[in-house]
Amino acid sequence: MEDVLDVENLAVLCQRKYTFMKDVKDLTDEISDVLSGNDGYTAELLLEERMDKLRKVQDTTERIQLLGEAGPKAAYAAHRLIYSEPENIEPENPDEKLVKEIRIKTRSLIKELQDQDRRLNMQLARDQSFYKE
Repeated sequence: MEDVLDVENLAVLCQRKYTFMKDVKDLTDEISDVLSGNDGYTAELLLEERMDKLRKVQDTTERIQLLGEAGPKAAYAAHRLIYSEPENIEPENPDEKLVKEIRIKTRSLIKELQDQDRRLNMQLARDQSFYKE
């Protein structure tokens, strides 16, 4: 195995992760709509589907992390592209630029999803909510 980070594959995996996160967001939107109509059965099915997408996000995240384990040079490049703040990445080629753009979009989507999850949890759990102040 060569000690080089496969940036093209990294971009593909980052895009895949973003797509799965987008699916999670869409399912969360559906769950919110279904719960407002008190349809617990459909909500349960959607929650299972959402959990499946979250597992795919986790699997993809692990595959991204493995890319940096090819050797010291790959680890250095992985740290720069995967673990640093996306705004701080100075792309050296078009694939790195794509990774940076996807990571920025993904982080924004995750923030939206966290806010939505917080509201949904408070709506469902009320006094028992994890987010109760």
